[in-house]
Amino acid sequence: MVWNRKYINDEIIFNLNLDKKIEFNFFDEINDDYTYARLFPQKTVGLAIVFLYEKVIAGDFINNLFTEKNIHDAFIKVRPPTIRLQKEDYSAYIHHLQEYFLDYDQESQRYFFKDYAYKFCEHAKTTLKGAFNPTRIKQLCSDLIKLLKDIDNDNDLQNWLENQYKRFEPELREQIDFLEKQIANSVEQLKKESNFTEHKFIDVLKSVEDNLDIAQEQSRELRSAYEETKTIRNILDTKDIDDNYINDLITEVHLFIRLVNARLNTIDRKLERIQPRIRQLFSTLNRPRFNSKIQKFTRYLLDKSSIEYINSSKSIVFPFSVPTPKLHIEVPNFTVLRKDLELFPPKPKKLIKYPQNLSIVERNKLRTLKVIERQEKISVWENYIISEIELRQQLNLSEVFYKILNEDNDSEIAITVLFNIVVKIRKDKKLELTTYNQLETNEYFKNIALWKMEVTKTK
Repeated sequence: MVWNRKYINDEIIFNLNLDKKIEFNFFDEINDDYTYARLFPQKTVGLAIVFLYEKVIAGDFINNLFTEKNIHDAFIKVRPPTIRLQKEDYSAYIHHLQEYFLDYDQESQRYFFKDYAYKFCEHAKTTLKGAFNPTRIKQLCSDLIKLLKDIDNDNDLQNWLENQYKRFEPELREQIDFLEKQIANSVEQLKKESNFTEHKFIDVLKSVEDNLDIAQEQSRELRSAYEETKTIRNILDTKDIDDNYINDLITEVHLFIRLVNARLNTIDRKLERIQPRIRQLFSTLNRPRFNSKIQKFTRYLLDKSSIEYINSSKSIVFPFSVPTPKLHIEVPNFTVLRKDLELFPPKPKKLIKYPQNLSIVERNKLRTLKVIERQEKISVWENYIISEIELRQQLNLSEVFYKILNEDNDSEIAITVLFNIVVKIRKDKKLELTTYNQLETNEYFKNIALWKMEVTKTK
């Protein structure tokens, strides 16, 4: 049960909607074994469809029509049979494909693809190819904004939401998927670092970093396009629409933009975590080379050096006028004078008293007391209704609603009490709420109406 509050001619109407019958259930339909097998054929049959699709795209078939033999050749190409298959096996496959994938032209006695076959192959090909192009998305956003700014009536706005924006939304989702796939591929290359020699690994690592820089640049370009989506949201917020259907479409746009921003933040965090890893790997690779060079230089220096006695102790004399480093430096002694806190106590800090604005304090106090008083009234009315139900076994909630309005003259208290009682009734199995398709009114509150509601206590 869902409470909907609608404003119609300044009237508040509470409508308790019951679940409506759903005519089409996608999950139940596709859960049928027959339907699922026809929509998603087994691997051999699916690959044969892809093989034929590539030939159609390449223009190998005249007018995109192909014979039954072409279909048999596709099956053989995809999976050469170890034992010669009977013609009936291929015929069964073709019969199944005629449900959604293939159609037959009686006049030419040839087959051709249905629209589902094209969409089936095109979606798979586009997903695997991952053609990421943020510039196209940004341009599309700009075009949508331009069209939206020119809208001055509800019909045009509804057309924009149902058609133009709906065509844009799946393409934007697709581009985000491609970007995430690119980053995932770069991460996988990093994980395979141990499979390369040092030289090859450095080349691969540089390639990965370059790819990540490209992906990050694409992310920035795509984010600039998403700034355009915020502009779309701001323009829609300025529209004063009374149509509930159009408002629902606008809400869907807001939810989609919020989802896009959340996914972008996730992509940015992935990129930020990968960059330090790359710098660490470069550092790990360069350290052995650096240590090796230092070691070679030290050996060369020692080979060219000599040992001499200086002040009765052995010292290394470096060649080529290289100064001998000082390995020990005498540290001077310092006398530290500490301040005696008892002799020189610190001055006490001055306490600052901030004056209070008594008018604001009093206003906040009255506001708080008002909220407490309202909560107490709500609690009293709730207890009254529960006790009346226990006593009378049946109660008209609509009459109680007007009684609360009459005594407290506060619609917020009446609405809150009624809502809380309905929630309690739903949780209590001994209470049953019945709503009648009949409006309850009151002569003192002519601008308010609600459905007649009765509570019955069952045994």
